[in-house]
Amino acid sequence: MIKTFRFDPLPGARPYENPRSMRVRRHQAGLSLLNFLLEFHPPTRRQSWLDWIAAGDITIDGQCAQADRVVLAGERYVHTMHDVCEPDVAPEVVVLHEDDAIIVVDKPAPMPVHPSGRFNRNTLLCLLQTVYLDDKLRMAHRLDANTTGVVVVCRTAAAATSIQTQFANRQVKKQYAAVVHGHVTWDDYVCQLPIQSSADLSPKQNTIGSRTVHPDGLPAETIFRVLERLHDNTTRIEAIPITGRTNQIRVHLWAMGFPIVGDPLYLPGGKLGQQQTLGVGDPPMRLHAARLMFVHPQTGREVSFESRSKATD
Repeated sequence: MIKTFRFDPLPGARPYENPRSMRVRRHQAGLSLLNFLLEFHPPTRRQSWLDWIAAGDITIDGQCAQADRVVLAGERYVHTMHDVCEPDVAPEVVVLHEDDAIIVVDKPAPMPVHPSGRFNRNTLLCLLQTVYLDDKLRMAHRLDANTTGVVVVCRTAAAATSIQTQFANRQVKKQYAAVVHGHVTWDDYVCQLPIQSSADLSPKQNTIGSRTVHPDGLPAETIFRVLERLHDNTTRIEAIPITGRTNQIRVHLWAMGFPIVGDPLYLPGGKLGQQQTLGVGDPPMRLHAARLMFVHPQTGREVSFESRSKATD
């Protein structure tokens, strides 16, 4: 039975205190705390970190940490953020299916699937956790905050391991629909451009999590098929990602000169935007996870789930 949950007000709308953990990795050992923080989150200004350190908001084991402290591998620092109010997200979540192992959601947008950046409580995982109080929910995979469509949430560790392994082994069948700028010149195309993090290529620039195609990037493959060339000089296409790189469909289309309509990051003309997540009132990004097929972790049978939304029509 299909269920709809509405979250009004959104839990992130009320000011709250948000402690965030930051673990020192092996290659960061020996840095000063300030330099570790700058490397941990490059978009944050140096002066902001210094102000938080001076205010006692950066701690380790409950004790305030100083900017010149030398960090050690494995240490966990906590940044306590006060009076946090999160940006609004779409307030309704539709559950297409649930059983003892999984919850299948028709995700709206904008809505991140798990805590990251400015979003913590206003995320799909946290919102559903307020409904399924007896479960420790786990994401089987992820969709970009601006992408709508089918997402699987697991109710048990065993279910998460099963489905995550299927994703890792490329056994999950994924079908997306998108509307792109321009009239695509081909009817069918297999894109195999490798994808790399922009931050790896420009470590001193604020690339806000973007990816780009690069010969030294990770292998990536997407199968595209034209569905319809529209009168407004856009094209509706089907996309089947074989690999699962971050932003893969968006980056492949952008690199080929056909960026997705409404994408705030991968813009026409090969340009990069300065916005990751759209606002609730912004025109939507026209990328939709239409269908997902995988082996159910309990029955061992292949199951298929299709979004009720026609977000790209």
